[in-house]
Amino acid sequence: MNNSFLPEPIDQAASIDLSDKLKAYLFNKFPLNDDCTASSFTEGTEIQFWEDFLMNFSNGKDIFNALKECYPSLNFLIDKEIDKAELYNNMLLKGTTNDIKLTSYIKLEDTKNISLELHESIAGKIPVLTIPNNEDFVKILQSIIHKNNPLPIPASMGAVLLNGLNNSKRFNIIKKNWLQNNPFGDWNTEFSNNIMLKKSLYKDKLIILSTKPYSNVTASQLGLEEDLWISYSISIRKEHEFTHLYTLKKYGQATNNLHDELIADYIGIVKTIWNYNKVWMLTFMGLENYPHYREGARLENYVKESKLSPDDFKQLITIIKNAIENIAIFDKAVGKVKSIKDQTCRIDALCEISLIDLASANGAALLIDIYYENFHRTLF
Repeated sequence: MNNSFLPEPIDQAASIDLSDKLKAYLFNKFPLNDDCTASSFTEGTEIQFWEDFLMNFSNGKDIFNALKECYPSLNFLIDKEIDKAELYNNMLLKGTTNDIKLTSYIKLEDTKNISLELHESIAGKIPVLTIPNNEDFVKILQSIIHKNNPLPIPASMGAVLLNGLNNSKRFNIIKKNWLQNNPFGDWNTEFSNNIMLKKSLYKDKLIILSTKPYSNVTASQLGLEEDLWISYSISIRKEHEFTHLYTLKKYGQATNNLHDELIADYIGIVKTIWNYNKVWMLTFMGLENYPHYREGARLENYVKESKLSPDDFKQLITIIKNAIENIAIFDKAVGKVKSIKDQTCRIDALCEISLIDLASANGAALLIDIYYENFHRTLF
């Protein structure tokens, strides 16, 4: 190993006197998954559904209206406690999407430019829904994630990977086909015994992307031209979500945690500009003027449920800053991403090292060692 890449000693506050809450937050939730095989990344029935869906898609019908058949919540207004209405629950629980008659329904600003595509990622194909208008992006997330309640979507949030999303159209196709083949059968019994537990038959993985500046960071903050930064933002965001898909399939984890986010942002950046830019990363997290934290930045999105004390938060921003510094040293040591194997070995190494270890004085050296061990193991 080239010792010139090893880190200088940095603040070790990350490894001492942590509260129980902060230790719990920093606990590495990526277990070693010895059961993961190539089959974990094979295409399921949902990909065939989306291939057929897109092939049969009518140009006279915008994609948003077509998706209403898949996700009935997209028919309803964004309104407080609308999910308690009888019609809402009947549609979502029973999957009824035909002959919908609503006196009021969700209206978007720019449906014609919403796009849906199947993208090939390092973890297989996945449908990606891109929503250019930010107000529309917020409404669709409120509809799908918050059951049409007007809960706030952080300005720094620009994408989401959804897992286990009920698809009424897929469900209704299964039901229709079974009833045609079993006209005298009991569908309720069939569903309970043979369908309900096979969630992949009717539940989706879906990425929803906006096209706004990444992490709500402006081009001027990074010294870039506006058009170039928007292009970079879309690429970083997409690769970020593909990384979450990979960790979900391999480790069963894609959580709202800073460990996940540092990994996904690292891959997003290096797949976009080929090397890690720690200044960008610090800015994404609101730490460009460390130790000052910029209120409203992305970092706080991932700790809201943890109820950390002000002292915990102060220690956490030191941990994140040091982790970013060590990832930068690691990236310089291993160079540009050369292959899919190289990319996945980097992700695996970042998953296997805890944030506390990554933020320590020898965090970069530990990460480099794990990466090379993983890389060489895949050769044999």
